[in-house]
Amino acid sequence: MSTEITKEFTFEAAHHLPSVGDAHKCSRTHGHLFRVEVTVGGEIDPIMGWIIDFADLAKAGKEVIGALDHRVLNNIPGLENPTSENLAKYLFDRLAARIHGVTAVTVHESPTSKCTYRPGGQVARPTTVQIGVSGLSFAAAHVLVFPNGEREPLHGHDYRVSVSAWIAGNGPDNAQEILRAATVDAIADLEHRVLIASKPAIGHVEVLQDVVKLVLPGETVVLPRSDCTLIDTTSTATEALAALIAQRIADSAAIADLKVSEVSVSLLEGTQDLVKSTVKC
Repeated sequence: MSTEITKEFTFEAAHHLPSVGDAHKCSRTHGHLFRVEVTVGGEIDPIMGWIIDFADLAKAGKEVIGALDHRVLNNIPGLENPTSENLAKYLFDRLAARIHGVTAVTVHESPTSKCTYRPGGQVARPTTVQIGVSGLSFAAAHVLVFPNGEREPLHGHDYRVSVSAWIAGNGPDNAQEILRAATVDAIADLEHRVLIASKPAIGHVEVLQDVVKLVLPGETVVLPRSDCTLIDTTSTATEALAALIAQRIADSAAIADLKVSEVSVSLLEGTQDLVKSTVKC
């Protein structure tokens, strides 16, 4: 299983393109609200349930991308010709020097134009057809427990779910409906629940008739049993949830009948923190 997380940043800057000729509108100095997506890939930490803390990615992103805010990009060494392509590579090189596992940087120069720099390109898949579903969501609460005994307060998110699957040939006419139904089933017990990792990084979970107890070194968190869904993981971080949903979809009998070779789940927590988990079938 491969997993990627993506965090979005913004900055506002001016630039012009010196090589396009005087007749081109981009030869004139102008400005944009740039949106930048930074993607990090790697193995999910078995204790924490994440690849990297989004807070660490946010810090590095603000240091690198924030340095471009309210600047003329052409005046920055290395960005004398600040096309989206050159800007994406510029940011990738500097972010990769600070964060291990950076796999791609995408620069949105406008609401309809973007460029992704991903060294090494994509691995070619066998001849397959991609199908996908989007527009699904669930709302859930959770608490993250850390190995040092600390925990986050109980809090919640809206999660938006998108799924892609690759199938041999064209598949049946209702392949997309089958994938949507499998996804709905995979997230059904997460909707409007408190998500509890059954094997937390520290302490333990007790499931009683009416309550669930999260027993930690300094406290016990007690929740109504009817409010909770126990997840067979060490964490309820977004990476762990995306991996769980992807595996549930891949394991469903309906998906097996489609002869799916790969399932990829993108899980957006809030508005800026995106996780992508892929399962080979």
